[in-house]
Amino acid sequence: MRRNQQLEKIAYEAVINGELQIDENGNIWRLKKRVWNRWLKKTVVVDCKKIRAEKTLPSGYLQIRVMKDLDRVNVSAHRLVYYHFNGEIPIGLTINHRDGIKHNNSPLNLEIMTHSENTIHSRTILKVGNLNQHGSNNNMAKLSNDQVLKIRERRNNGEKLKSIAEDYNVSFQTISKIAKGYRWNEAKIENKL
Repeated sequence: MRRNQQLEKIAYEAVINGELQIDENGNIWRLKKRVWNRWLKKTVVVDCKKIRAEKTLPSGYLQIRVMKDLDRVNVSAHRLVYYHFNGEIPIGLTINHRDGIKHNNSPLNLEIMTHSENTIHSRTILKVGNLNQHGSNNNMAKLSNDQVLKIRERRNNGEKLKSIAEDYNVSFQTISKIAKGYRWNEAKIENKL
């Protein structure tokens, strides 16, 4: 059993014990809380006002914190909601938000899939990220395809690496790799056409 599954089972014990409640919309409510009793020297469960149990992470996902003895257990809220309505999440699979809204943990919005399917969903359906990040499509690219073609042309005409590199404000090693075809392969394909 993986660590995530162990933590989810510990957190789900809080649902079974009545400390947490998961409603039909996927919201998680805290009904009781565990506190340290210094006289008994152990944690005890006490009633509390019904409040939302989720905390929003900087990533936008919601997280649940549960105390187990002296340990604090953190679990992703969407995984706990899926576990509550559908059972254990198989190893190697993840939970996807169909609409891409990370805090929408409605059971109808959650689906199980592989990590690669999740990545494809985010790129094709949600239009997050870029499937083609080569050449000028890469956000880190300093050169365009046209510049690469001109660099190759200048190098084929015998111009020195150093002078080409100075014109484009890159290292002569970068120019060498571009000229040899080790970098910017799509520009090489366009060059052949």
